[in-house]
Amino acid sequence: MRALLFGLVVLVSACGRPAPAKPLPPMTHEAYAYYLDGKLAAYRSDWPAAVESLALAAKAAPDQPMIAVELARVQAKAKREVAAAATLAAARKKWPRHAQVWLMSGDLMSTTKRGEAIKAYRRAIQLAPDDERGYLGLAKLESPSESEAVLRQLVEKIPDSVEGHYRLAQRFAKRNDLKTAIKELQAVIERDPDHIDARLDLARALRRTGRMTQAIEQTRSAFDRSGQALDIAEELYWLLCEADDRTAAMDLLTLLDDDRSDVEALAAIARLARGLGRLTQARAIAIRISAVDPDAGTLVHAELDTASDPQGAVKRLLAITADSPRFAEARRLAGDILLATGDPKGASSVIAPAREATPKDLDLALVAAYAKADAGDATGARAVLAQLDNSVGAQLARARLEDHLRSPATALAILEPLIAKHPDSTTALNLAGYILADRGERLGDAEKWLAHARNLAPGDPAILDSWGWLQLKRGKVREAVRALDRASRFAPNEPEILVHLAAARAADKAPKAAWEALDRAVALKPSPSLLARIEAVRATLPPRQ
Repeated sequence: MRALLFGLVVLVSACGRPAPAKPLPPMTHEAYAYYLDGKLAAYRSDWPAAVESLALAAKAAPDQPMIAVELARVQAKAKREVAAAATLAAARKKWPRHAQVWLMSGDLMSTTKRGEAIKAYRRAIQLAPDDERGYLGLAKLESPSESEAVLRQLVEKIPDSVEGHYRLAQRFAKRNDLKTAIKELQAVIERDPDHIDARLDLARALRRTGRMTQAIEQTRSAFDRSGQALDIAEELYWLLCEADDRTAAMDLLTLLDDDRSDVEALAAIARLARGLGRLTQARAIAIRISAVDPDAGTLVHAELDTASDPQGAVKRLLAITADSPRFAEARRLAGDILLATGDPKGASSVIAPAREATPKDLDLALVAAYAKADAGDATGARAVLAQLDNSVGAQLARARLEDHLRSPATALAILEPLIAKHPDSTTALNLAGYILADRGERLGDAEKWLAHARNLAPGDPAILDSWGWLQLKRGKVREAVRALDRASRFAPNEPEILVHLAAARAADKAPKAAWEALDRAVALKPSPSLLARIEAVRATLPPRQ
């Protein structure tokens, strides 16, 4: 590292900055007209026209290096890489002390001639040490340690390089040096307060270091500065859930529910409101959606009716015709509802037309597999998913099916290699952690996976539920109660969470609270398998007082 830094310093400063090139002659009117035509064509992404105009400009002004640079750029965009390489080779020979020529050369060669591109970027840095682009291009191509040295040199030479500080922050965060990452991210925001990605990364780093209040402040600032972007709103919502601030989460949903939101945004808000138990607000949103997109409104209404009127919900969904873009989603939801009511045959029947139209749809395939499994055909269930590819989604579907078939060892055999290759898959982490916790095995691994899942998806009630179940299995009853109680408050319509909470309350010598949790679970009309688990927990409780 020390030798590399010394080499870079020598490269930039040992021989002194090169003498400035002689001033270029003014561009002729003809050349400027061609140049402008080429730039306008490039703005329209009409690359062939841009090449033609800039080639004429280069011919009319052969003494202008920037025309050659622009010509090479549009030649590359027009997929004329050989011509672009020739243009730049001639430019390097003609203007060897022009930094832009070397920068464009580095950009063009970065994917095909890494070594030559590195040399080009280094030459650009030597010629223009105050231009961050040479450093940034070089950092992309060097080895990790050398790349970091280049970025450090960049921010030392150009302290206001936002991109330099940001790329350094990403490197520190990746290796879990959160203290240094936070410092670099703060440097980015000081220089560019509207850098949304930096604010979100800073919020995530602050949360991971236990500074939840500051994390929420930064996420809220990113939300405001983004013009209230929905994806950032959802991140803020789940962060508020993680902080156990239900009031602030409800206030956020109220803020998002306005006339500026489109159908997809309103549907997302309705689902969050439903998850929080705010059914009146969710139904009001569904009515507004129906006025604009009746089929989308039907989907939201059906989701709201799943527990209270499952047959009515299915009837609504079956009214969506096959030519609707919502058809597959409607049939998938209808299948889910029928499975929950203990009707696998009905579920298989309603999804069949959608499966025929979209045979590679993972969600529909999983419903079809569940239907066969619930009908007692485990072999047929596995065969449905065996027809899928080996994508992450397909592997997760197979693992979920094995868990559904009560084959946890097989599910884990799928999940563990998947986690090794995709360590940030929250679905895989949560399912594997829950399976181990439920079996009371390898609880250390379960804790590692679930803790990572919580870091990746703070506030998610499903992950918090798994975490609480793990704590109960470890004998940490009070921690289990706290986690499961919070999960139930942020997902009050999920009966499985309530069953887990009841078990934790029972272990905490609070039978009355356990009975209340079970009563709430039964009121949500759970599936037959979950009803059996409710009865099992009831059997452990003393009679009601």
